[in-house]
Amino acid sequence: MADYSNYSEYEELDLNGSIEQESQFVDIPVGEYEGIIDHYELGTCDWDNENYNGKKMLTVYINVDADGQEVQLRDNIVLVKNMEWKLSQFFLGTGQKKKGEPLQNLGRAIQEMPGLRVKFSYVEDKKRKRQDGTPYKNIGKYHEKKPAATGAGWNGGF
Repeated sequence: MADYSNYSEYEELDLNGSIEQESQFVDIPVGEYEGIIDHYELGTCDWDNENYNGKKMLTVYINVDADGQEVQLRDNIVLVKNMEWKLSQFFLGTGQKKKGEPLQNLGRAIQEMPGLRVKFSYVEDKKRKRQDGTPYKNIGKYHEKKPAATGAGWNGGF
């Protein structure tokens, strides 16, 4: 196994040297995680699905500590009516939406989410598999952030 203790991701490769790293993808185990929203992108969905293709899509990047390794996960939410449940679940998870109440300004909530904590379940995708037959994994559910109890040390918890 290679020794990466002196590794710098921007170190220039030697044309006479060898290369070993075959993937930048880190496969983390299924389970519950708490992460910090790093950033987001608003774009257009380009999936091969006529119901979603061309619609606005929110891509959220969440930094997670998985067994001592910093990993960045990505979740795509197409901004259409039948995905409203997932948006509500997400914003309940960040604490920006209160259960049973509408989220008043989606655009502002999106702009304010970087830096917020969110807890979620990471699950195997039952429908999609990789070429080697192993299932893809994705964020299955965001957990609601509970309001802080009176006198609590921080602004809410899970």
